[in-house]
Amino acid sequence: MNLFFLAAGLGTRLRPLTYKYPKPCVPFLNVPMGLYQFRFLNGLNINTCVANSFHLPQKISDLYLQQNYFNPVLISAENGSILGSAGGLKKASSLFKGDDDTILMMNADEIFFTEDHEFLKKAYAQHTEKQNLATLVVMKHPEAGEKFGAIWCDKNSRVNTIMAAKNKPEGRLEPYHYIGIIFLNKKILSLIPEEKETNIFYDVLINELSNNSVEVYKLNCSWYETGNAKDYLEATTKVLSNLDSHSHNFINGFDQSRLIKNSNGISLISNSVKIDESKLTGFNVISKTTESALLSSIDRVENSVLFGSEVLNLSYFS
Repeated sequence: MNLFFLAAGLGTRLRPLTYKYPKPCVPFLNVPMGLYQFRFLNGLNINTCVANSFHLPQKISDLYLQQNYFNPVLISAENGSILGSAGGLKKASSLFKGDDDTILMMNADEIFFTEDHEFLKKAYAQHTEKQNLATLVVMKHPEAGEKFGAIWCDKNSRVNTIMAAKNKPEGRLEPYHYIGIIFLNKKILSLIPEEKETNIFYDVLINELSNNSVEVYKLNCSWYETGNAKDYLEATTKVLSNLDSHSHNFINGFDQSRLIKNSNGISLISNSVKIDESKLTGFNVISKTTESALLSSIDRVENSVLFGSEVLNLSYFS
């Protein structure tokens, strides 16, 4: 199959941070968000891996060209205007190789955790066995259809409709939350116009639901909203409090980090960082990239994420 990462977004809700860093380059527990998708790719036969870029493209290129999970990652640069999920896929497809009919498209900024480390292989098997045009990886979420748009399905996992938040279709359908992973048959490419901003759901798939098989793969997972400052920091706190060994091992593969738990809170600190633990209060994460001058200038680290020259907390975004 060919793998495509959607990494071209503007990350507007995380400004001013995303004026300097595209969201896939923003760390979550010391690993850039754009690398979390590599955790579950073992066992998949991937011919080509492509990531698109638009906002701060050099940083996206650096992120994917310098990682050690899959090489090489090719870059599909979008210039002039952003092309959206389907338009970006259409442009990136010129870089795909091999005769396999399957494309795996993943958002490059999704944070979720699951105990089922083989779910991508299972979703791929469902996709190919059913000869689906698309198979969306989804989860049950209490705010699907309310705070978030929803994928509405029948009891057989077939997608009936795709609707924005606060809209509900008629009939006995269940809402599911899409977690940014979709298997596509490559014939989808013929339905996408060239060099035009196009959404894979609202411009393409919604028009094919009656003509082609579009299903969901239901995953039991914990998914975290990270699109705005409050939710990003809350997600950091929640995951840090319940960090499992599989996730910690993944983090250590990128940045060897130690957990520090005491009466003042919990912190995840890169082993390359030297810091007086008495300075730590609340929930904190400090990356290997954190500048030593920044660390020496701080008397207390409280409920913050540190990397490079940045100290991310609610006051940073206020």
